Amino acid sequence: MSGSSRRPVFRALLIGAAVVFLGLFLAMWAQFLLAGGTSNIGVDYDLYMAATRSWLAGDGFYLASQLAGPYPVVHGVVLYPPPMLILLVPFTMLPAPLWWAVPNAVILAVVLRHRPSPAAWLAMAICLWFPITGVRLLHGNPGMWISAALALGTLLGWPSVLVLLKPTLAPFALVGIRRRSWWIALAALGVVSLLFLPMWADYVTVIRNAQGGGILYSIDEIPQVAIPLIAWLGSTRRARPAGPAQPA
Repeated sequence: MSGSSRRPVFRALLIGAAVVFLGLFLAMWAQFLLAGGTSNIGVDYDLYMAATRSWLAGDGFYLASQLAGPYPVVHGVVLYPPPMLILLVPFTMLPAPLWWAVPNAVILAVVLRHRPSPAAWLAMAICLWFPITGVRLLHGNPGMWISAALALGTLLGWPSVLVLLKPTLAPFALVGIRRRSWWIALAALGVVSLLFLPMWADYVTVIRNAQGGGILYSIDEIPQVAIPLIAWLGSTRRARPAGPAQPA
């Protein structure tokens, strides 16, 4: 069989494997929900909404125990920097389903826009199947918003700056760094950060007191966040990447 004749077969195998992993992802969700996992839907969303309402009421964004001394990094603690409130505050007034619908719609639209290759579809399906990805989606973890920012960054460059709202995933923010708009967005984020200046001392204390976090704390979130990046790198559109220097 010649190389040209083997190519369609290889393509079909890649697509078939991607479908298998997607099926495994859906089966995992079905099994989880049938086992009574519905009680965990939105637990992260509820956590961050409660923390945000606490801040709006003047009671602080971080737990008193996080500021008092060393504490274990477990569910219930807040580790995001103060500017994350820019995203969180509006959702104290918006319908909860939008917390999931908006970022995931953005990610899906961008992935389809890139027209990924079969190999990229397989890699994305594996990332989706990765168990922690499904759990974090179910919980409503803000990581899906970080992934949405990166997705838009692959098209426009500057939105990837918002990945810095989760410092442990900072390397992903470099997408688009050679665009002027990226640096403007970085400067804008810096200005906005100054609005939360009184909270930064608390954030530093929270990070210093955290036990079991560290730079690798978000390593299990990489598959979820990387999905739009894989679509971009595996695009069949052969568009110019977001990196080359050019006016915004």
